[in-house]
Amino acid sequence: MKRLIIPALLTAIGMSACVPKNQYEALETERNYYRNQTALADSLNDQRAISSYDEVDVTGVELNQRIRQVEALTATNVALNQSYQSLQARYEELLGQSQELLSTSGDQVSSLQQSLAERTTAVSQREDELRQMEVDLAAREAAIARVEADFQTAGDAPGTYGSSASAPLAYGSSVTPQNLSASQNTALRINEIQSELSQVLASYPVSSQKMEVEGSDKLRVTLSESLLSSDGFSINPAGQSLLRSIAGVLRNYASAEILVIGHADNTGGNALRAYEDSSDKAINAATQLINFGISPRKLTVAGKGFYDPVTNGITQVDLEKNRRTELVISVYEY
Repeated sequence: MKRLIIPALLTAIGMSACVPKNQYEALETERNYYRNQTALADSLNDQRAISSYDEVDVTGVELNQRIRQVEALTATNVALNQSYQSLQARYEELLGQSQELLSTSGDQVSSLQQSLAERTTAVSQREDELRQMEVDLAAREAAIARVEADFQTAGDAPGTYGSSASAPLAYGSSVTPQNLSASQNTALRINEIQSELSQVLASYPVSSQKMEVEGSDKLRVTLSESLLSSDGFSINPAGQSLLRSIAGVLRNYASAEILVIGHADNTGGNALRAYEDSSDKAINAATQLINFGISPRKLTVAGKGFYDPVTNGITQVDLEKNRRTELVISVYEY
């Protein structure tokens, strides 16, 4: 645009003849001004073009640098990812080893605990057997003391106990030895029965059975419900085995009579129901004794309901203690 203006001015000057000097100088000055402006504009345009090219070059270099940085970061990320995966695999391996060690240690601890529990149970059973033996020993000593007292009352010395010119009596025989009173023979029979039944009950927990001498002619054997029954009424195979062994001892004593007493707990508070349950329990036990050779004429059955408890507790253990069966063995020697 400016380049068109300058020729136009020159043409106008050429067409004008006889121009005043001052006007000519003014036109010349104006021409120079426009020339300068045109040169300046061209210079600015060139500078802008050069700057544009430089900016393009700078942008390309930065772009290459950034691409290289991205590539370097990508390579670093890949290496870190590989390291992470390696560490993750190592961690899982160590975790598996730790769990395996913990499992093995747990099994060993459980085994040791089980072994300790078994040994503790065995020791408890030994202690129960020892206490039962002590009870039996005390009962035997008491029976011997009663027999000796009877001898002394009859004027016989204890050293002649059971002495006779005839052959010795067979163990468990109901024949009355010579020189012994009826009470002495009764005490002797009770002692013999107690000794044999102690051997039968030795393999059962002391907490589930008890044997007591009452006076000089009675022996009370208490059996827990768990020894005889699984449901509280019918006799299970284990209970039948126990009653068979007891009957095997009592069959050898013709003078022995057995009172079978059943007991119930006070659950529900129904006295009639408790009486019926305890009577049924006693009848079931007596029936088994008859099946194993005890004469029905030697048996008496009774049920006491919940009127003769051994404990007034209300826990399941206490209630089971009350739901018991008793065999009261009486010996009558004449």
